[in-house]
Amino acid sequence: MGSKKDRHDNRSAFLSLSSVAVLFAAVFLLSFISPPDALSVPMFSRQIGRDCTFCHRLFPKLNETGRTFRANGYRLAGEGEWRDVRDWETIPASFEIEVEGAYDRVKSGGIRTESSDLKIEEAELFAGGAMGKTGKVTAFGIIKFEQTDTGSETKTSIHRAFVQINDLAGPAGTGVLNLRAGQWDIGLPFLNPVGAVISNGYLAESKLNILTSEQRAIEANGSSSCGEESSLTHRYSIGVSREDINGDNKLKGYYAAYSISLSEKYNLGAIYRGGKENDISYNKYGAAAEAEAGPFTFTIGYFRSDRSGAADLTDYLAEVLYMPLPKVSFGARYDALKEKGMKGAKSQSIMARYNILSNVFTQIEFRRLSDDDLAAGVNEKEDKARVILMAIF
Repeated sequence: MGSKKDRHDNRSAFLSLSSVAVLFAAVFLLSFISPPDALSVPMFSRQIGRDCTFCHRLFPKLNETGRTFRANGYRLAGEGEWRDVRDWETIPASFEIEVEGAYDRVKSGGIRTESSDLKIEEAELFAGGAMGKTGKVTAFGIIKFEQTDTGSETKTSIHRAFVQINDLAGPAGTGVLNLRAGQWDIGLPFLNPVGAVISNGYLAESKLNILTSEQRAIEANGSSSCGEESSLTHRYSIGVSREDINGDNKLKGYYAAYSISLSEKYNLGAIYRGGKENDISYNKYGAAAEAEAGPFTFTIGYFRSDRSGAADLTDYLAEVLYMPLPKVSFGARYDALKEKGMKGAKSQSIMARYNILSNVFTQIEFRRLSDDDLAAGVNEKEDKARVILMAIF
């Protein structure tokens, strides 16, 4: 017979899971009440005169057109959308607000704790695009405003900001060779932190630091296809990144990534990172594949981190997104982090989204992290439930 405290913990867990299930059911039912509509990013929609489905599979995840648009400095070859700054018809800026309700249940050191909160998770102001009639230079930046845990103060930070010189080789607008400097996310075109639909981060990002957001770097990148009728697109990037933050010489990281897209539905890529991180030398590897099949998108990945004087870590990732209706989508992710001689950590996430308007959506998520040997360096067990309301102008 369990203790009174155990029965209370189990009852709380059951109630939290039941609440999540009710929210899932509500989102599903709402999909049949309102007509279909799709989320868009107003800044770029206004720029190119198209809705979100032109560039997004499921916001913020990009389709092949979106990946080309993003990699080529937010330009499309032959579209004629580039103008001098003085000729812009609209201000190339957007604003995003995200409100989040959170419930956490954590077991650490044999002690269980629960917490809940409602806060403005973040507000972001982002602006930029290609400049000049030839689109030779692209500038882009995001300023993020975040509340502290107490909610009494607001932190302001630069989330992404870079300048890219386009078309150092090849025809204008094709992006065969570009040079970029600043701060952005490092990953694969189809798998990176900024493009994740499920807001809970990948373990390859939070624990292995192979996929990285807000990374300062200098990079050469580009893409090519074998003729206009080719169904193959190759993309590459190679650069140096800001690592070894405890030393005076901070550009101690380097990386290279390559991916190939087939028929705009199948992607395969690999990434390598090396250098020093907190004075510890490392070599990190990753490979991933993605396939679109009707309303489904399947993604798998394998990542490994070899660090001098520290245990090696490997991570296995599997994710599926399901979009039965334009207004409704579901997702699930399984992440397994393994350290030699330990059981490792396992993370399971599920989510559901409903697009209220073309620029407003609500999303619910639930994640369970089991980590008995602290391979991920956090808690033995962690349950997180989130209700997110996001609007983009």
